[in-house]
Amino acid sequence: MACKWGLGFLINGEDVPGRRTAGSLAWAGLGNTWFWVDPRSGLAGLLMTQILPFADAAVLDLFARFETAVYSARAPEA
Repeated sequence: MACKWGLGFLINGEDVPGRRTAGSLAWAGLGNTWFWVDPRSGLAGLLMTQILPFADAAVLDLFARFETAVYSARAPEA
């Protein structure tokens, strides 16, 4: 996905199908703490672990599945 950096966030430059929209903000911490805020969709998520090394493959997979599940579970738009 195309991304850029702001003053404190990773900013999505394009929509990710089934997940966050362009303009969403995200960040992560050393212990594989991950979050995103999607103002257009009105959704946000937070995943907290205490696993090293950073960007552990299993945690990245869990975060992707978590984010997809959040977007799949939201109520349909009117």
